[in-house]
Amino acid sequence: MVSSAMYVFLLTVCLFVSGQTREQNGAHVKEWTERRASYLDHPEITETENWLTITENSPRPLDDVLTALAAQHGWNINYEDPRYGKVDQVDDTAPSWLEEHPEGRHVYAVAGGAFSVQIPLDGYFPMDPMQIIPAVVDAYNGSGNPGRFELRTTVQGSFDIVPTAAGDGPQKPILDTLMSFDTTDTDSAPESLNKFCEELTRTSGQRVVLSLPPSANRILQARIQQHGQNQSAREILREMYKQVGSTDRWGLLYDADTNRYYLQFRW
Repeated sequence: MVSSAMYVFLLTVCLFVSGQTREQNGAHVKEWTERRASYLDHPEITETENWLTITENSPRPLDDVLTALAAQHGWNINYEDPRYGKVDQVDDTAPSWLEEHPEGRHVYAVAGGAFSVQIPLDGYFPMDPMQIIPAVVDAYNGSGNPGRFELRTTVQGSFDIVPTAAGDGPQKPILDTLMSFDTTDTDSAPESLNKFCEELTRTSGQRVVLSLPPSANRILQARIQQHGQNQSAREILREMYKQVGSTDRWGLLYDADTNRYYLQFRW
């Protein structure tokens, strides 16, 4: 039987913890609301005769800016996240969830935020991607937002945005992993890409899963035939994407809550 003194002690501890939780949740709701209110629906891109000005505020501002430029100009830009650590994340738990579950599980998102860049334009080639994309990446790397990146160009005219570091230091990009992969056109493109993700998971030690868009009929009908031996996962993936559509791009996004990468189809 619990003594009256022990009962009072336990009650005091519970009330203290409960009060502390409510206070913490209140601070979180304020921060969450202010942060979400500052986000932009899409990047603001303004072009004058001499300057290109870009402003964005989102969890992944670099990816969002490059996605907007790719859509606007038909550029083929592939994007890959680093493996973000705790220092790169922010508590993104919805206040409505906390209200119902004050001591429930929290979820986290990339701690991106405001990002802007102003780029001088060449009068002869005002929207040359080799003037615009490197300037955007360099500006991002100096912005203080999570992750560091480099631009890699290919002879096929693709631009790969590749991670070089996160908050906990330098990293090797997962798509630099050397691997072998074979698939035939007896499987659908999603089946082949799922097998690719499984093999990359096995080879790299990092979980990778395929994430298809809602309207994926074209991908479902496509077939891929691939034979790669001791190649980087990036080059194998590039050849596979080309067989589905010449303008298709990928996004490889890391989710800290599930500790896995999601391979996205983008066009």
